[in-house]
Amino acid sequence: MNQPESSKSLFLGGAAKATAANRERDVPRMGAESGYEAVVVEDVAPVRISAFIGLLLSLASFTAAVAKPMLVLPALAIVICLFALRKHAGKAKPVGTTVARIGLALACLFGSTGFFVHYLKYRTLGDQATYFAQQYLELAANGEEALALELQKSAPNRQVSTMKLDAAYKLDQSAQEQLESFRAGPYSDVKRLGPEIPWELDRRPRVFQKYGREKVDTYWRDPTGQFDNVIQIELQWNPSRDKDESDWQVTLFQIERELIVAPVVL
Repeated sequence: MNQPESSKSLFLGGAAKATAANRERDVPRMGAESGYEAVVVEDVAPVRISAFIGLLLSLASFTAAVAKPMLVLPALAIVICLFALRKHAGKAKPVGTTVARIGLALACLFGSTGFFVHYLKYRTLGDQATYFAQQYLELAANGEEALALELQKSAPNRQVSTMKLDAAYKLDQSAQEQLESFRAGPYSDVKRLGPEIPWELDRRPRVFQKYGREKVDTYWRDPTGQFDNVIQIELQWNPSRDKDESDWQVTLFQIERELIVAPVVL
């Protein structure tokens, strides 16, 4: 029995659409025995390039323990590796997920190590500078002006430890001028208050770098209220070189001043 022409064209149209859909889903590849066989596009594993980029950044993250700005590398590596591990809608496992997991582990390891190295370093510098600044205030309170002035110089420019500083300063005109300038600063206030004042930190020490030098800012106040201002003592850490031992140098000893900022012109 012959089918109507409309039914034939409907059947042929549906078959053509099904064939076109199968062609879009299937990709031919060479087989070992049967020549060509069809591969479903959904089964082709995508390559996560971001995983390899994240691994390279994580390997470079070991520098985070050397310089504080390098801590951005492990943070960036973690973000990229997590992006590489995003979910995939297909059935095939993306290429690079194992690499991304390795990079994520390395970035976490190097990042945490670098963070704790810098934290412990700055904590140690802050504690040592606080102790040294407190001892420096005691020297000034006891009237040891020559020794306090010597501690503001770098180690190569200081007098030898066996020399009597008071006698040496009396014979040196430039040293006498330096003493007069030193007496005009906060030294006179600390000496006037005496060693009975239990100086306290006004705020946490600020550890920073300037021109490659490790520096610590400490701020001190009088808890008894006899001195209303805050004394700023800035110290510089000089590491050991050749035969010289590492030491602290007082680079700033003054009453804290408010920074004057120019008004903004609108």
